[in-house]
Amino acid sequence: MNKILNQILDLPHMVNQKLPKNNFNAIVEGSEGSFGSWAGTFYKIGALVLLLGMLIGVITGGIDAINSASGLGKGTAVVCMLILIYAAFPIAQTVRSAGDSLAGSKSGVVDFFFRDLIVANIKLAGHAGALVALFGAFCATLGWLLMGTDPNISIAPELFTGIAYSVSLPINAAAEFLSMIRLDFVGGVLKDFSAMDVTGSDASGYNIEGLVAVGWKYVQVTIVLVKLYVSLAIYNFLYGLLSSLSRWIKNPSLPIKTS
Repeated sequence: MNKILNQILDLPHMVNQKLPKNNFNAIVEGSEGSFGSWAGTFYKIGALVLLLGMLIGVITGGIDAINSASGLGKGTAVVCMLILIYAAFPIAQTVRSAGDSLAGSKSGVVDFFFRDLIVANIKLAGHAGALVALFGAFCATLGWLLMGTDPNISIAPELFTGIAYSVSLPINAAAEFLSMIRLDFVGGVLKDFSAMDVTGSDASGYNIEGLVAVGWKYVQVTIVLVKLYVSLAIYNFLYGLLSSLSRWIKNPSLPIKTS
């Protein structure tokens, strides 16, 4: 009776072993070590989608700028559109590079999600933001040299808004924390730094104000990169602090020497 009962209980296992090309259990059971590979594939797809979206946006905006311009403005719009089409490829590559770094990660699940993934996305946002700002500065320079004004052809302005938020997120989080512990002055400095944007005015006319307005666009590239490295420093510090705290909670001890 027991033998028959065991055969009945083992029936699903025996049938599963007999199924042709059945390696689904191994795939699912080994999924924990495949997060990096899956993330790499996801980012590769994201890079392609982002590239197509940017190309469509740049070409559509460029055509509108060409149609609304006249004389030398049409030529400037064409050249700016070509510059931004060129820019779309290195910007999309930042997404691919983030995916490649995640695909090569050997971290466990916790470190992968709370360290590697977040750090990769902060770097992605900072590098992409710097490239967007740099190629925008190139177009502004070209427009000012040829027409004395900014052509106002940009590459995915809504993307840059999201990038700026992502890069500044650790800085804003640190600022809020400092405000909570009554260090409002330091928190305010961090908030002001996070919101820093020196590209408020467009170049207009062949004068010193126009030249300065173009120059500030290049300064903004540096500011984006500085925000990136400050954000990385803050996040790595906070993650290290929380990691040390969690290890101490698992094995609490006091730094007291006993004789």
